[in-house]
Amino acid sequence: MNPFLYHEEQGNSGSPSVICLHGLLGSSRNWRGVAKSLAENYLIFTLDLRNHGQSFHSDDAGVDSMVDDILQWMDNQEIHRSHLCGHSLGGKVVMKLACMHPDRVQSLIVGDIAPRDYPEGHHVPTLDALLSLDLEAIKNRKEADILLMDLVPHWTFRQFLLTNLDFVEGQPRWIPNLKVLRESMALLSKNPLQAGDRFAGPSLFVRGGNSGYVRSEHFDDIYRFFPKSTIETMDGVGHDVHVENRALFVNIIQSFLA
Repeated sequence: MNPFLYHEEQGNSGSPSVICLHGLLGSSRNWRGVAKSLAENYLIFTLDLRNHGQSFHSDDAGVDSMVDDILQWMDNQEIHRSHLCGHSLGGKVVMKLACMHPDRVQSLIVGDIAPRDYPEGHHVPTLDALLSLDLEAIKNRKEADILLMDLVPHWTFRQFLLTNLDFVEGQPRWIPNLKVLRESMALLSKNPLQAGDRFAGPSLFVRGGNSGYVRSEHFDDIYRFFPKSTIETMDGVGHDVHVENRALFVNIIQSFLA
C-alpha cells in the first residue's frame, strides 16, 4: 500500500526541517500560522493524518499505522531526520515515532497531551453530533451550524468542527472519516506507549494552563518516557496551545529549537 498523505510546506529547502501534525478532526491548515512564523529559519512541513483533511481514508485508525505513514512519507521526501511537532492526537503519533525510531528524530515537541490513557468518552459526543446531521437536508454551512447549535453549544469549537464540512457540486460531505474515527475512539484514547518505550533525545512538552490534558501529576509519566524533557506551561491558554496564543507558542518552540 502506498498511502497518500497531503502536506503543505513553508520555508527554504536548505533549512532544518520541522514536521507538524494536527489533532483529532484537525488538518494541516491548523499549523499554517505557526509555519509562517517559523519559515525564516526552518523548512516546515504540515501534514494531514490518515482519515483527516486531504489524506487517504482507511479502516485502520491506529497510532502505530499513523507512525508508519509518517515514516513512509519521510522516506518519499528523502528526509532521514527531522524535528517532530504534534498537537493532541498528532502529539501521540510523534511520541510513538520518537520512541520506536529515535534515529529519525532530531527533537520532539508535543502540544498539550501526555503519555497516558484518556477517558474514551471525551470525544464521543462530538463525533456523534456530527454523524447525526442529516446532510441531505443541509444546503450550506450556516444551516449545519444552526442544526449543531444545541449539540455543540460552544461557538468557536463548532466553527472549528465545521471546517470539516465540504460541498462538492453543492452536495455536503464530511472530509474526515468520521465513522471510523468514532469506532476507533477506545483505541485512540489509550496511551500509545508501552512500558519500555523511551526517547532519550531533547523533548519539549507545551501545556495549556487552562487545559486539563496535561496536569502536574502527569509530569512523572512524561519524564519516564522522555527523560530529557522540558515542560512549559502557557498561562491563560486552553488545549489548542498553538492557536490560542500563537505568538507565545512560537517563542517557546523557537527557544527550544535554537
